Amino acid sequence: MRVLVVEDDPLTAQIFAQALARDGLEVDVCRDGLQARTRIAQRRPNAVVLDMSLPRRSGGDVLRDLRGAGLRDLPVIVVSGADRRDVGLSHVELWPGAWICKPIRPRDLVALVREFLPEPR
Repeated sequence: MRVLVVEDDPLTAQIFAQALARDGLEVDVCRDGLQARTRIAQRRPNAVVLDMSLPRRSGGDVLRDLRGAGLRDLPVIVVSGADRRDVGLSHVELWPGAWICKPIRPRDLVALVREFLPEPR
């Protein structure tokens, strides 16, 4: 199972990636919204952990791009300091996924990501 972490803060990205990798997940990291769009097109992950405040393309724009491109079943877990109402994302755009406010404990992030991944066979 592959998870894409899209986070511009290097320390936060590292903490999230290490926690997910320790749980046996393959992790890719992107630092901005344009890089995330390219990476998803090249190698679709099983889930995305997405910050909203990103350089070059906001997390909200990335999520809308994904849904508009037909990736309606790709789980997106938003981890952000922003308020969801301020970003203007609907429940339909976010589902399947969740919105979690920062800060979040790494183990709680791993548990949430696991909720949206298929059970290993």
